[in-house]
Amino acid sequence: MRTCTNCDNEIKSSKHLLCTTCRRKAKNKRCACGTLIFPDSQSCSKCGNASGELSRSWKGGRTYHKAGYVMVRVGKKYTFEHILVMEDHLGRKLLPGETVHHKNGVRHDNALSNLELWTKPQPSGIRIPDLIAHCVKMLELYSPDKLK
Repeated sequence: MRTCTNCDNEIKSSKHLLCTTCRRKAKNKRCACGTLIFPDSQSCSKCGNASGELSRSWKGGRTYHKAGYVMVRVGKKYTFEHILVMEDHLGRKLLPGETVHHKNGVRHDNALSNLELWTKPQPSGIRIPDLIAHCVKMLELYSPDKLK
């Protein structure tokens, strides 16, 4: 025979930790978040297996991509840290065709001094007037005073 872990009464069934009286009382037991929980539990599966900052295995929202890049949690998804550093420096999101390059090739070195903004060259098969307009647009977008 086993004894109840709550009141030390004898338990007829060996599969329970609580006697029938204590199980009945604990049937309406609630977690801190308000969810009904099992009598023997301290928290619900939502809180006990929480993700993000509530998780027991939270490591600050930083992880490594399989290619070696540092990824940072922003909201509910992860973003490459070198992109965030460059966007913060520019004061805007990266445009389509823009990439961030690590000068020294070390993918986890995200110091601003190690990052360069790269852009794809002009479109192929372009007319001269369109090329001139494209170059003027690029000069306005990437003028030296805007990049510093």
